[in-house]
Amino acid sequence: MFTTKKLLILVLKNSLISLVFLGVTIVAIVFIKNEIESVTDSVVLNHRLKAQLREKTELLSVLERDSKIIGENDILIKKAFISSENISSFIDDLDKTASESSITQIYRFETPTASNISGPFPLSSIPYSNNITTGLLSFSNYLKNFEKLPYFTKIESFNISSQDKVSGWLGQSTISLKAILITKTIQ
Repeated sequence: MFTTKKLLILVLKNSLISLVFLGVTIVAIVFIKNEIESVTDSVVLNHRLKAQLREKTELLSVLERDSKIIGENDILIKKAFISSENISSFIDDLDKTASESSITQIYRFETPTASNISGPFPLSSIPYSNNITTGLLSFSNYLKNFEKLPYFTKIESFNISSQDKVSGWLGQSTISLKAILITKTIQ
């Protein structure tokens, strides 16, 4: 029969069994939670690494494409920096440009000065002025050809004056250019 003692033992026994199952369940839940966090962290890290790999792959493909575009142009760029001690090739090309546009020009070069532009080798800038006598159409052709010259030049200013009362500056004019030629300094 049931006595209080047996009832108490039965309740304690069932309570202990319930506590053991509760403890095992809590341990299992904590273990599974930690495993889920570990797998989640691993997935997040893999996604991050995949994104970084994709970015680097895209960067490499852009660099590869750009290097194909540049190709041998780096040689042209190096040749564009003529020596500040010998600018005769630039003068020859300047004369050729003027003759192609059927204009007369008188130029004057100043002393090279060290440039504040940084590069793989020391640079100098040579200011020069160029006085041209021509019409507007010929001057436009001259500027188009001048732009195609394989040198690093910069036109700082130009001034157009004309004595032609009918056509004004569109007719025969005197044009004064002030420009700079970037060259490499030979030490």
